[in-house]
Amino acid sequence: MLETVAGATQRRTGVVHIYEEEEASFDVQRQRPDGSYFCATFGGRWSRQPRDNAGPSFEGLTLEQALIWARSRAPEVQIRYGRGGFHSAGELNPDELPAWPPRDLPARLIRRRPPEQGWRERSEGDPPVEWRIELLLTPPNVQHMRTAKRWEAERVVEEAAEAVGAPRWDAEPLDAFLDANGHPDVPNIGLAGLYPPAFRLHCQAFASTSPHAEQRLQARLPRLPNGWRARATAFPMS
Repeated sequence: MLETVAGATQRRTGVVHIYEEEEASFDVQRQRPDGSYFCATFGGRWSRQPRDNAGPSFEGLTLEQALIWARSRAPEVQIRYGRGGFHSAGELNPDELPAWPPRDLPARLIRRRPPEQGWRERSEGDPPVEWRIELLLTPPNVQHMRTAKRWEAERVVEEAAEAVGAPRWDAEPLDAFLDANGHPDVPNIGLAGLYPPAFRLHCQAFASTSPHAEQRLQARLPRLPNGWRARATAFPMS
């Protein structure tokens, strides 16, 4: 069988890898990343050999359209949905992959959260669960944290920790920023993502949703001195 691939007439050969598309989500109200969604649409690429990135590709197709596109171009088709492993959906299966479709493939794919992010879809009507929360307190002049003024800032943090019931706090995000001389790309990654130069309080709370847990915690904060900023990020305990 002859096919037009990459602008030339060639024999039906090579392999097509198909994957379900995933897009990042952003919480406009809280102005922060909000995980991701599986799109229930598929992208893929034809290749003649491993690590060949020059072949034709596609995106935004339904599952059925993606399989038609792939099978018309290659005898070997590897496909995955969600974050599962690849399955064989072609005539050839040299890697001895499990056959497509997998047993857990739903009858109809819809746009959805990855299973590990299901907690992001909780509503106020759900029963309360326990959340672990990082409360970040950023002082107004970070460079003053190199001076004797730091002890004043730490007193503010200690009072805040007592008010919200935080069993511990640390200054790792702040100190990492100072150690890097304020370089904006310092990789301080944790629950809250890329940290600001802040003191970090470790807290817990019961609530139905993560926004509710964050709001309840911040409502217990005492009035902070002028210029201080507070940001809470909640994740489920389990």
